Amino acid sequence: MNIAIVLAGGTGTRMGTEVPKQFIEIDGKPLVAHTLEKFQRSPLIDGIIVVSNRACIGLYDGFSGRYGITKLLAVVCGGRDRARSSFNGVRAARAFLEKNDNGDADGSFVFIHDAARPFVTEDIIAENYRLAREYGACETAIPNHDTLIKGVDGFNAGRLPRENTFRVQTPQTFRLDVIRDAFGKYDFDCEDPVTDDAELVMRNGGRVAIAAGSPLNIKVTNPGDLEFFRLKR
Repeated sequence: MNIAIVLAGGTGTRMGTEVPKQFIEIDGKPLVAHTLEKFQRSPLIDGIIVVSNRACIGLYDGFSGRYGITKLLAVVCGGRDRARSSFNGVRAARAFLEKNDNGDADGSFVFIHDAARPFVTEDIIAENYRLAREYGACETAIPNHDTLIKGVDGFNAGRLPRENTFRVQTPQTFRLDVIRDAFGKYDFDCEDPVTDDAELVMRNGGRVAIAAGSPLNIKVTNPGDLEFFRLKR
């Protein structure tokens, strides 16, 4: 069984809006609904779990009827950082699978995705699934073609090599036992916290394959990104 875990705990600070960015309405539906629709339509996804900030959990009531998100299994509370939010989502997926899956729950797969990436495609989801089945873990990324520099106190402090560098996107997809084991060995209060789930698996000694993403698979972060979504959707 495959479960999409959609991280929707943002507060919209950088967007500068009164509501969290995932609830900004575009064409009559909130941004997060556009993202959930991609997993709803995918034949590879059996269920969806949303990880929300506590204040917004009730806003997902009725998503099945209003927006056709019938695969929505649960909405759970996030943590104070990404790692804790992902962990809560993985834990909820495991609990659901133990209760409802007749097979091996740890052999199932979870697709961890940002709610603010509504341009995820079926091809990206399929490539994630293919690589996760083969290697146990993968992340979506695109090659970096820009010049990279190091900035110090507002000044250029030198060019960094860009060879073999990628820009990371989501989803990041894992066999459930792989990500559960990585979380089980992670110190959530360490001085060097992880910034995504693939890094967590790598710190646990795992290998993470790279699934081809898309330049359009952007994370909607600021008003310019929002306008881009309105134009391109």
